[in-house]
Amino acid sequence: FPENLVAAKVLKKENFLYKVLKKVFDIFYATPEKLIVIGQDMKDLVDGKTHKKNSVVIQNWIDENDIEVEEKSSNEILKKINWENESPIFQFFGNIGRVQGVDNIVEAIKLIEPFKRPKFLFMGDGVYVEQLNHAIQILGDSNIQYIGSVQQSEKSKGLNAGDIAIVTLADGMLGLGVPSKAYFSMAADKPLLAIMDEHSEVACMIRAHQIGWVVPPENPELLAQVILQITESTSKDNMISSRSVLINNYSEPVAMKKIVEVLQHVSNIK
Repeated sequence: FPENLVAAKVLKKENFLYKVLKKVFDIFYATPEKLIVIGQDMKDLVDGKTHKKNSVVIQNWIDENDIEVEEKSSNEILKKINWENESPIFQFFGNIGRVQGVDNIVEAIKLIEPFKRPKFLFMGDGVYVEQLNHAIQILGDSNIQYIGSVQQSEKSKGLNAGDIAIVTLADGMLGLGVPSKAYFSMAADKPLLAIMDEHSEVACMIRAHQIGWVVPPENPELLAQVILQITESTSKDNMISSRSVLINNYSEPVAMKKIVEVLQHVSNIK
């Protein structure tokens, strides 16, 4: 979507190049008989672009067998930093880029008094890493750590290195993306702290299945409050298993069945 360039603050809506790109892509999206989108918010966006209602929602899915569930006490990443017995640990795993809103998380952390701050572990790579490292150095708090990227072959260890998985989409990204890391964190059986528009696909999923918390983007004050509430009064043991929700609703067999139905429908049209 060219709209991603606006959300990432690469181009402005008034920019001539953006207007040309959007026009071209709108025509492109209006061409197919059917479009498969990965969220209701994306469907609303695409239907608005095409002025049709030919899009079908088939949510993201992963093979849960690709991710192992591991106790924190056995996690090699946490052992290296002596956090295997600490709780709660808020974990950010994945791309640290322009549309992840990591700066909003950092601002929220700054608002929490040092003696009340839980532990935050950042893993990944991206264009915002330098700013993140700089912010952590200024904070000078050993409870906030960035350990670099994790190899794809080690993703289970990364996804299991914490108690609560932070999943973000920056302001302006509604309908433009559905973070796949949410589903990978669910496979690791982690509750989700979603920092994104309340109407986004992941936010709606969290509320529907009661597997976490939702905070709007660009509101560090509210995010800080929710982090403290989670730290002080919420136990992961009281949460519904996000892995079970994934298996029942967002696994390969569920998605493939829906895709086959779309293909059959298109074949009948022809």
